[in-house]
Amino acid sequence: MRHRIILTVACLAIFFEALDVSVLNMALPAMEQYFHFGPDAIQWVQTVYVLMYAGFVLLGGRLSDTAGRKKMFMTGAALFLLSSLCAGFSLSFGWLLTCRALQGAGVALAIPAAMAIISHTFTDPAEKNRAFGIFGAMAGIGFATGLAIGGLISALWGWQWVFFINVPVIGMVLLLAWYYIPADVKAVHPQRNNLLSGILITTLMLLAAWLIHDLGNVGKHPALFAGLLFIFSVTGIYFVRRERVHASPLVDFRLFRVQGVITGNVGALLLGSVFLPYIFLLTLYLQQELHFSSWQAGLALFPFSILSGIVSKFVLPKLFHRWGITRTGIIGNSCMLAGILFFVLSYFTPWPLIFIFCAVLSINALGMAVTFPCVTILAIQHVPETQHGLASGVNGTANALGGGLGLSLTGLMMQLAATYHWNSYGTGLTVLAIVAMAAVFQLYRFLRRPHRAAMPAYAELSS
Repeated sequence: MRHRIILTVACLAIFFEALDVSVLNMALPAMEQYFHFGPDAIQWVQTVYVLMYAGFVLLGGRLSDTAGRKKMFMTGAALFLLSSLCAGFSLSFGWLLTCRALQGAGVALAIPAAMAIISHTFTDPAEKNRAFGIFGAMAGIGFATGLAIGGLISALWGWQWVFFINVPVIGMVLLLAWYYIPADVKAVHPQRNNLLSGILITTLMLLAAWLIHDLGNVGKHPALFAGLLFIFSVTGIYFVRRERVHASPLVDFRLFRVQGVITGNVGALLLGSVFLPYIFLLTLYLQQELHFSSWQAGLALFPFSILSGIVSKFVLPKLFHRWGITRTGIIGNSCMLAGILFFVLSYFTPWPLIFIFCAVLSINALGMAVTFPCVTILAIQHVPETQHGLASGVNGTANALGGGLGLSLTGLMMQLAATYHWNSYGTGLTVLAIVAMAAVFQLYRFLRRPHRAAMPAYAELSS
């Protein structure tokens, strides 16, 4: 019973983190009207969150390994709760962006700790995979639910409530975590937290996310872009050299020799590269092309979030049992690809509603609910327990940076489409289809490779 409550606490945290990313999309028009900001500012409500999450999640993962899983989980959840409350009371756009940045930092501390808590709680490999499957599936459900209810909430109660809904649930999570999650065990040989490396990796992640986000605007300020790229390169070289000789490194690079780690993280990056741009395009398409209001769009999408939960609860465990993690991931990525192709057909055929609902079924209800748990499990299942915080932090960084990369590439291609008079939706969706095909291929390639039960790096990391 205690194990179930701990898993529920962790799942509520990832659910609301994922929901927070997608719920804002349908509320953005109401926020734009309230603050009177232009279209360029819309992206920053999401971008500042992704930047802060990507920048701090590795540090959060390492801190969960060194300072304590429970301590970091509760610290991150409390920061997320307070910043959500403050965001709901925002009177200026600058204050809203500040709160979004703090939300991202809070999530970056809480999610790696939550994954480490699950790994520590469930020691049996089959139970651990099942628990991580549920945990990852809750992220997919959160994405789908946020997209569905964001418009309804903003239309009925105002955009502020997309933040206020976090407060009572995360408050309950904190109470349950304080009571049920075991206290952190003080390390016999405590490690230094290596704060300088934490600052360096955070700077690198922020710079990387910014450079990816700004790809579409290189022509406007090439000198600034080149200067930031130079700073990123020099800082990256110094960071790698420092970590290889430091007595308590923030990142143990042997981690990337563990079976499945690279595949799982590339899968997370590609999944983010498809899903976040898809949300952006779907929001525009429903409201601008199909003339849905925000509440109509939310009402239309809501059944698919319910179906996502059903798939996670009843279908995903059967897929794991029958096909294994990698084959199930291929099935999920194939659903993502099918959804993008249905989206294309909805735009270029006389039956847009039929095909757009097929797209939402494939991606919201099936693809995310199946794929996210698979890439999460692949990235951490063979990693020693002492490195699970770091491994989950790397996985979170990959997914967040993937979202930034996908949005940037999609935006860049749509800008080119406008310049050369191509179809903007068709061009953007073509990019997503190519990325989705790459996601299927990389898992298939991993499946066809011979594997050993445990690679030498596992033993090295454990020693």
